[in-house]
Amino acid sequence: MSGKFRSDDTRKRNLLALGIVFLSSIFLFILIQAGSGLYPFGSKSNMLWDQDIQYVDYFAYYRNVLLGKADIGYSFTKSLGGSLVALFGYYLGCPLNLLVVFFQIEQLPLFLFILTAVKQGLAGVTAGIFFWKRFPAVSLRMRTLISLSYALMQYNMLQSSNIMWLDGVILLPLLLLAVYRFVSGNRKRWLFLTVLFSIAINWYTGYMTGLFAVCYFLYERILKIDKPDPKERKRFIKDTILCGGIMLAGVLGSCFIFYPVVVGLQKGKDAFVPEIFHLATHGSLFDAFKGFALGSYFESVSLYCGLLFFGFFLYYFFSRHVEKKEKILSVIAVMFMLVSCWFVPLDCVWSGLRYVASYPFRFAFIVIFLVLYLAARGVQEYEKIKDGKKMAAVYAGCILLFLVYHLAGGYGKNQLLLTVAVLAVYALLYLFSGMGERKRAGLQNMVPAVLAVELVLNGIMTFQMNYEWNQDISAYQEYTARNAEQVAAVKKLESDEFYRMDTLNKRYDEESRCSAFLNEAMVYDYRGLNHYSSTFDGTTGDFLRDIGYSSESTISIVSESSLPADSLLGIKYLLSASEVAGYEKLDSIPEANGKSVYYNPYALDAGMEAADTVYEKTESANPFEYQNMLFSKILGRDVELYKKAEPEVLIEDQVLKFSIPASGKDDLLYGYVDSWVHDLVLYVDGGYRCNYATWLSYKIFNAGDGTKAHTAALDGYSGKEQDMTPYFYYLDQDLFEEAIQELKDKEMVTEKFEDGYVKGSYTADEDCNMLLSIPYDDGWTASVNGKKVEIRPAANALMAVPLSAGENVIELKYEIPGVKAGIGLSIMGLFIFFGICWMDRTKKPHAWYKN
Repeated sequence: MSGKFRSDDTRKRNLLALGIVFLSSIFLFILIQAGSGLYPFGSKSNMLWDQDIQYVDYFAYYRNVLLGKADIGYSFTKSLGGSLVALFGYYLGCPLNLLVVFFQIEQLPLFLFILTAVKQGLAGVTAGIFFWKRFPAVSLRMRTLISLSYALMQYNMLQSSNIMWLDGVILLPLLLLAVYRFVSGNRKRWLFLTVLFSIAINWYTGYMTGLFAVCYFLYERILKIDKPDPKERKRFIKDTILCGGIMLAGVLGSCFIFYPVVVGLQKGKDAFVPEIFHLATHGSLFDAFKGFALGSYFESVSLYCGLLFFGFFLYYFFSRHVEKKEKILSVIAVMFMLVSCWFVPLDCVWSGLRYVASYPFRFAFIVIFLVLYLAARGVQEYEKIKDGKKMAAVYAGCILLFLVYHLAGGYGKNQLLLTVAVLAVYALLYLFSGMGERKRAGLQNMVPAVLAVELVLNGIMTFQMNYEWNQDISAYQEYTARNAEQVAAVKKLESDEFYRMDTLNKRYDEESRCSAFLNEAMVYDYRGLNHYSSTFDGTTGDFLRDIGYSSESTISIVSESSLPADSLLGIKYLLSASEVAGYEKLDSIPEANGKSVYYNPYALDAGMEAADTVYEKTESANPFEYQNMLFSKILGRDVELYKKAEPEVLIEDQVLKFSIPASGKDDLLYGYVDSWVHDLVLYVDGGYRCNYATWLSYKIFNAGDGTKAHTAALDGYSGKEQDMTPYFYYLDQDLFEEAIQELKDKEMVTEKFEDGYVKGSYTADEDCNMLLSIPYDDGWTASVNGKKVEIRPAANALMAVPLSAGENVIELKYEIPGVKAGIGLSIMGLFIFFGICWMDRTKKPHAWYKN
């Protein structure tokens, strides 16, 4: 009985330690936030880079989904429309995200802080569970400190803005523990479940952790080999196949979510690019060492996880009590992971078989875990002999190494001083701890405090660098509150079932008019065109690029109006800080965030009768001719909405100037200049308009009307006249209004226009086609008068359905592609797993399993 009581007491102490890790991680993170002046403890925004640009808007959208206002399966807030399953699988799959429902839009920065703190705490807990089960001989105090170091490692500081990647940080220790339990005790269930949930919650980090789990299996399994005889080799192969089968079953088990995500991703980014295997490196292999210092930044991989355990990591390799085979295997593992951070092809493999242009070394948390794993082994060996002098010598050696690297141009002054100071403190603590048991206990009680101080200092140093230029949090809060009121006023005014609206000026709108804040439609639940995510639809992007909105095809950008294109796509309202050509200002709705509401009287409904030529491909690098051809194919006759203007061209002092003569009418004048010369500045009639021919800039620009002559100038132009092609066109207003009226006379009456469901009616004089301003997608099915009809791609990216003469009731429904197949694959995964368990049910653990 006494053994049972001791076991229960040990379990309680370990559980208490996990609770301490969780609370301590959150407390120290609060100190970091407060010390950095970040919200909610300071006035500076706690949202950084893509978190501010994209993720906070995705959470606002997810909140709408949970409140029943939106749908994950399909949404018309995603550009012209599209499935958001792939977005959910990458950004929003973590169950903790459900908490967003309790926060208002203006409170989302607070939600992100709480979510980040909780995720870091949970990372510490899962690491604590791993080290508890894997290294029970290590003292509880040191296991607690290792777990705390994992929770507040530099990866979590640098990538806290990419909050979805913290899911992988949390799940990695559980997955590796499942691998260890399989190797040491032939336990299969947790391996299957951890693989399944790792992929289902976030397939991207699940890929990384799964890849490392394979490496970790080989590491642990090879360590178990005593004698490489034929019988042992046979067992090794059998266990490898068995482990691989269980992990494969886990991947298949996740396919109820994962497979629809894969199908959705195929619409956008290339799955694989062979160019990633071109030989290249990230600087020097020795640059990885720089990442172990306090405040290590993006230049090289950031591997800081507490200098305390960097010392024990090195101690492990100097210990004479570690078996030679284990050391060799550990050296191979460490070198492989460090080379992965240096050799670009390996980096790309870890990063999802693609080259990443931003946020490098996304898998660095795996490297850090390996460092802490070996540090735990170092602690295990140290605690057997407790040679404080040897440990002090290791820290002294660390100081020497950092100084040598600094002489080679490695560190900033403050970074070096803090790193050396902390190492010196550890060296002194362990040196004096060797002077008697009582003194050792007293001095080592100071170790947790020193570790906490260095973790907090590292976090503050990192955050002060990263968040230096962040705006005041009130800018976000005031913008969202006012914008919500303005959008609500538009919705209250509008009675039609279908219309689109958008904003030309974005949150924190730059004077350059080049903004990446493109997801406001998702936040305020309106149908827009702007959209920015990694899960874009390539066909829709190409269409919006070709029609003239921007030069980007992977981002949907509408920062300037193009009246015919706007009207065709049903854009009825625009929020803008300046007048919008061809639109009417609505004085009945108050200005908000410097923007007024403008109304487009020419906006078309969701569907219109179209000629058979609408199925023909439209191709032109000239966006004005592209629109002319598009309208011609819809109407079934040639229409030249845009009439070409011939500008005079002058290049002087790197300024490319166009003089466009008046047309004598009030027709709108539009321009576009195509050139290989980028990063220009556009002036219209001498006034600054925007940065042009650069990332996020718009393509077509309005340059006035035909009642007088105009000038357009591009500053910074370094090319010659033959290096550019100018396109200036007047919109024939009379012909445009005639074409629009003809289409309005043949509009579908939209009765329902909801995410994933559209219903309308139309009376046709003869058999015809109904063109819908909805992107073509395999998930849509259509019926007319209750009979299923074929949906065909039309107008390059949209879709059309055939109608018969007479009355037609049109109904469209969306089903997420891949769901049924995904459920089938998940069932297959379950059968494979249960089959493996059944076939292996009589297998007994080998003698070495118990060791």
